[in-house]
Amino acid sequence: MQLFYPGILFMQNEKLDLIISVIAASLFVLLLVISVFFLFRIYLKRKNKLLLEKERMNTEFEQTLLKSKLEIQEYTFNEISREIHDNIGQVLSLVRINLNTLKAPDETEKINLMDELMGKAITDLRSLDADLIRNKGWAEAVTKLLNDLQKTGKYKTHIHQDEDLPALGNDKPIILFRMIQEAINNATRHAAADTIYLDAKKENDKLIVRVRDNGRGFDVSKNSGGIGLQNLKNRAKMIGADLMIKSEKEQGTIVTISIKTDNNE
Repeated sequence: MQLFYPGILFMQNEKLDLIISVIAASLFVLLLVISVFFLFRIYLKRKNKLLLEKERMNTEFEQTLLKSKLEIQEYTFNEISREIHDNIGQVLSLVRINLNTLKAPDETEKINLMDELMGKAITDLRSLDADLIRNKGWAEAVTKLLNDLQKTGKYKTHIHQDEDLPALGNDKPIILFRMIQEAINNATRHAAADTIYLDAKKENDKLIVRVRDNGRGFDVSKNSGGIGLQNLKNRAKMIGADLMIKSEKEQGTIVTISIKTDNNE
């Protein structure tokens, strides 16, 4: 027969209580760690959400600011073009009328040439208005711009535009035209190019416009803050376009504009 002494029973109970206490403490610590972990995750989630919201608000603010700035520029440009057309255009028309009344047998060729130049000047003044781009589309305006450039005799232009290019709505065509105009101006004025290529096509839900020149090129990483390039970037943001500029010294420059289009356009 096995005998149990009170001292042994007391020690066993004490040991059992200690084990229970350790297990309870461990569970408490484990629950505390889990609670802290979940609270920390919730904190990070809320923090990321706030950061994303702040970034979204900053982006919207920048886009609104850019839109307002470009709208002011466009409005000012339109007002100036109308003033030029109403005033200088009227003067040129009167000069053209008087020119046609001259009687100079030996100067007929020169008079005809001056008459043609006057007509072109009047037409160009009318084409300054952004309403022309809205009515006839950006593609026709770009074609005219490059054709006029080639007529100077200093430049060669090559144009390839797919048929049925998207119209892009009301304001995007004007901004796109200004971007192409900026790229061409940079090529002729700063890059000393004499040949310009323009390619426009629709790929899936995107309109891809590429302007390439044979100018002296530049280091994009060192000249990313120029006024011309900055204007291109700002306008790209304005219409939600992707802008890629590739250039190397003595290898020319390629400006690629990619705009997502709606299926209805």
